[in-house]
Amino acid sequence: MVGPENQRIVMKDLIVEEFMVPIGDHELSIFLRNKRRTDAVLGRPDRTLLFVHGATYPSSVTFDFAAGGYSWMDTLAEAGFDCWLMDIRGYGRSDRPAEMEQAADANGPIVHTDVAISDLGMMVDYILAKRSIEKLQLLGYSWGTLIAGAYTAKNNAKVERLALYGTSMLNSGASLIGNDRPTTAYRYVDAQSIKARWEHGLKPAEIADIIEPDWQQQWLDEAVASDPKSGEHDPPMLRAPTGVVDDKVCRWSQGVFQYDPAEVRVPTLAIVGEKDIETTAEGALALYHKLINAPHRRYTIVGKATHSALLERRRDQLFRAIQSFLEEEF
Repeated sequence: MVGPENQRIVMKDLIVEEFMVPIGDHELSIFLRNKRRTDAVLGRPDRTLLFVHGATYPSSVTFDFAAGGYSWMDTLAEAGFDCWLMDIRGYGRSDRPAEMEQAADANGPIVHTDVAISDLGMMVDYILAKRSIEKLQLLGYSWGTLIAGAYTAKNNAKVERLALYGTSMLNSGASLIGNDRPTTAYRYVDAQSIKARWEHGLKPAEIADIIEPDWQQQWLDEAVASDPKSGEHDPPMLRAPTGVVDDKVCRWSQGVFQYDPAEVRVPTLAIVGEKDIETTAEGALALYHKLINAPHRRYTIVGKATHSALLERRRDQLFRAIQSFLEEEF
């Protein structure tokens, strides 16, 4: 088993540390990355932040993808945040369940949302213990908004603030990751299908205005390569666990919500791209109205941005809006 601390480097003026954290489940470990300024003051709940990724791509190539020379994680670390990201089991640099070493059709769906929430809980506890604090801030993207939201609803005492970007699947709308109940443990995704999903519903002029093609191609390559077995296919393909699709079809689309937003009792932001057709502005607003016990709640739309706003030309608008929410005094 890999030790919990295996790499520490200084990149520019940022310290980068990486960890493989054992979770006591079939000898699996979860990947954590930490970035912070060399002069960052540690041990502050209001400056400690954990990113949680979506249903297909890991945090390690989502929040820390350097477009134009810097990533979202870089931006918040440079602003003085003690930034952390995690890859849920089965994704990115985290260990993969045994079912992912077998043929996809040898097992049914794996890594459901409840499992991801458990992974998040263990990483929160790890960070809290490491920094000797009682709470931190959470930032979830897409599926990660359900994971982070559900965790917060049951663990308000451990969460300082909650930011939900591309908050989704509290409705029964169609999903671009699949609408039929999956029968396999994981699904295959190639760069072309990722690109088609990203650009779905956009006209050519909108694509040119919203998406920087060089960033897009670089990210597509890195996202697919995040699966160590992607090169075994032609074209290369990554494997994504199907538990989230199973939850979508069998639970959320049937009106069984992952959590009750009324149970969230921390300041919460719901932010969404104007052109997001996967987690729509209307869906985010509906969630906002359910946050009736949050001491502060905010709803924000980023203009001319899709579900992948964090990788697009106007990504700095998203970054600034969330940083402002995390830093402001209410």
